[in-house]
Order: sequence, then structure tokens, then C-alpha cells
Amino acid sequence: MMRRLALNYTVWLLFVNLSMSLLFQDASFAGTPVHGAKAAAMGTAFVGLADDPSAILHNPAGLTQLRGTNMYAGVTAVIPSTEYTSPLGASEETDFRVFSPPHLYISSDFDMENIVLGLGIFSPFGIGGRYWSENGLTRYLSTESTITTLSVNPTLAWQVTPKLSLGFGVYYLHSFNTAEKMLDQSMFGAGDGKFSLDANGGGWGYNLGILVEPFEKLHFGFAFRSKVSVDQKGDAELENIAPALQPLFGGSQFKTDVETSVTLPEIVSFGIAYKPATGLTLAFDVEWVRWSRFNQQVLDFKNEVPAAGFSDVLVDLDWNDQWLIKFGLEYYLSENFALRTGYAFVESPVPDHTLSPASPDANAHNFSIRFGYKIGKWIVDGFYMAEISRDRKVNNYILNCEYKNIAHFIGFSIGYKF
Repeated sequence: MMRRLALNYTVWLLFVNLSMSLLFQDASFAGTPVHGAKAAAMGTAFVGLADDPSAILHNPAGLTQLRGTNMYAGVTAVIPSTEYTSPLGASEETDFRVFSPPHLYISSDFDMENIVLGLGIFSPFGIGGRYWSENGLTRYLSTESTITTLSVNPTLAWQVTPKLSLGFGVYYLHSFNTAEKMLDQSMFGAGDGKFSLDANGGGWGYNLGILVEPFEKLHFGFAFRSKVSVDQKGDAELENIAPALQPLFGGSQFKTDVETSVTLPEIVSFGIAYKPATGLTLAFDVEWVRWSRFNQQVLDFKNEVPAAGFSDVLVDLDWNDQWLIKFGLEYYLSENFALRTGYAFVESPVPDHTLSPASPDANAHNFSIRFGYKIGKWIVDGFYMAEISRDRKVNNYILNCEYKNIAHFIGFSIGYKF
């Protein structure tokens, strides 16, 4: 009898294995506008412009355009929403959530002629996720999938010549991830169980930037952000285990330490900023993100239960590299007041065969608008962006369905020149 239960439970735990991929399923935030209101309003087309302290992230060479000591800080409200529709027409939406990734940048030339130092604290891959109902249609695949990333990035920029600047930085990235799903125990005559996983860890990387001004009104920018290998440790827990299975786990709950690792991708960006008339700036960026590093992931449980099939798992993710194309426009209506707008096309890195409710990603169009106002030594920037994703139908071994996604971003940044 116990052998039969173990066999059935092994089948049951095949669905647990899918939860491993939830760890970074919401990590495709390369084009997310959470790093500064000015850049966000221009569709994040900022590599060739890079003229505020958020250059620390976008293109560190741009810091040489800032003299004295400058501070730039703010927060972005991220409001994602996903609708799921089954082949039979049943549908549900994710719960309403607001995520708030902050940013803080400080730069200073310390009275040096050609050198500027900077420090950035920001969320490189955003803070976000999706929450589905624990009684809903997707509960056996995902009820929660969230990611929080935080980086500390000291930077040095050097103006080699009046027309050429270089930038270099090192950064530490720490990520926090949570995944939850319900477990179908009806075969054992019991209600749903729950599988949850919390893990966090960090790693080191570096970033480079080049800014060239061949002509007075034209800037070319190049930026590179390295991969980061992140080792994570945390807890995995089973709750409300069916009575028939409790002898295998020693009770209705089971908890164990867990380890995993992932390599976050390189990001390569090229940008152009052109100023055809006084007060007018046009910007264009192309960005490539090596999400193909998300090939496989291993979840290593410290305490395994072989009799129940609860052991280390390997999950295929098989993500693709990602391209982003961005356009931005800035126009000063007066010396102190600017309007900005932008557009970005964001390609999804998640292939059809591994798409799941944890990350129902799709190609997206980002539209943004923003205002900026200078008050003495103060700068106040605000923006709104709508990320409108294409409807995506999938037919894979995880789930057959259609997803509709939209996300709203509302943010502000305040700058001060000392």
C-alpha cells in the first residue's frame, strides 16, 4: 500500500518540479522603467544621452557631463495585470498588487577636472510578480511568483578628451524570490496542499560605458553590463499534506533547506542622441539581453524523501535572447519645463514550450509620457508608462490557454545639485 502511495505521490510531485522555474520567471525586466523618471519617460532610450545621475546604470560614461555633486532619487509604482482564459472559455485575473522599486544615485567630481565618481542603489531587474487565487484555475501551477532585485553600483567616469568619455563600475546584486502553488491531493481523498519556496542570494558583476560626441549636436553611447552568477539559499515547504501521505513526511508539514543557482544575463546597449534644434533631443537605443543563459535550473533539497519521489530536480527553461528597440523625445517648452515621451518594443525571451502562469510573458509595446521641472537647484521628474503586451496563446505540456497582459508604471525622481 505504501509503495502504491509513493508511486502516486511521485506523479503528484511532477507538478512541484515546475515550481522551480518560478524562481526567476519574472526576471525579464531589462526594459522596465524603474531606474529613473527621465529615462523612463523617453522609453528608456538613454544610453546616448545619459545626462543625469542614472547614467550609473544606463551608461556610466555619461557622468562626465555632470559637474559638482548631484543627487537623483525616486520610486516607481509597478502595477501588473494578467488575464488567463482556458480553451473552454473560463477565465480569471491576477490579484491587484503594487510593487515599488526605488532608486538612488549620487555623483561628484570632487573638484577633479576629468574624473567623476558615482554610487547607484537600484533594482536592476525590478520588483514584481503575479498573484493568482489559491482557489483559481491556475492554482496547481502557480499562485505566487515574485522577484526582488537590489544592486549597489560604485562607478568611475573619465573624460579622456572633450569628445570621448569612458565609464566603469562594479556592482553587487542581491535577489529575493518567492514561489507558491497548490497541490492536488484529491487522489488521496484530501483537500489541496501547498508548496512554497523562498530563496535569496547574490553575486558580483561589472558595467562599462562609452560616450562619444563626434559633433556638437550628436552623441553615440555604448554600454555593457556583465552577467552575474547568483547562488541562492532558502526554504522549501509542503503544507496540509494528505493524511495518507503524512507517514512519509513525518506529519502534515514538511520543511527543508534548498539551494539553487542562476546566471543573470549580459546586457549590451547602443544609443544615439541627436539635438536638431534648441531644446529638442531625439534618442534611439538598441539593446540585447542574453536570456539564453536561462537554459536549465537545479533545485537541490537538503532533506529528500526518496520514497515519495521528493528529491533534487532539473527543470528546462530554454529561454531565448531578447531584443529591445527604444525611441525617446525631449522638448523644453521653457528653460525650466520639459516634456518627454517614448516608445519601446520589448521582445519576450520566454518560449512557448516553457510559458506558464508564473510568467505569461509576451512581446510588448511600451508607451510613455513625462514632465520635468527645474526649480533652482532642484529637478522634479514624473512619468507614466503603459506596457501593452500582445495576446499570447500557448499549447504546451504545462497548460493550454490564452494570456492577456498589461502593466502600468507611475514614477517620479527628485534631483538636487549641491
